[in-house]
Amino acid sequence: MTTVLHNSTTPSVSVTAASGNDQPQLVATIVPDEQRISFWPQHFGLIPQWVALEPRVFGWMDRLCEDYCGGIWNLYTLNNGGAFMAPEPDDDDDETWVLFNAMNGNRA
Repeated sequence: MTTVLHNSTTPSVSVTAASGNDQPQLVATIVPDEQRISFWPQHFGLIPQWVALEPRVFGWMDRLCEDYCGGIWNLYTLNNGGAFMAPEPDDDDDETWVLFNAMNGNRA
């Protein structure tokens, strides 16, 4: 089991494995505003038409989440070289995000 914690007061997300597991901790760090322009080509530049990725994510979120009505998205880099984007949480929202894929019945 893994735990995903998001804390709006710190610019990182920590994913930790259950005790007894020797896997290293996965840490995500928010990309600062001044580095956002280089995020997409740096991480997805080899994908044909990478410039269309961000609007496609917004479109799918709009289709799949009835409560979604746009907003700011944070870009993250991972200490293993990966990267992802996620909607920016509300400042007054201390909710813990749990990633779940209902298609496979497991936490993704």
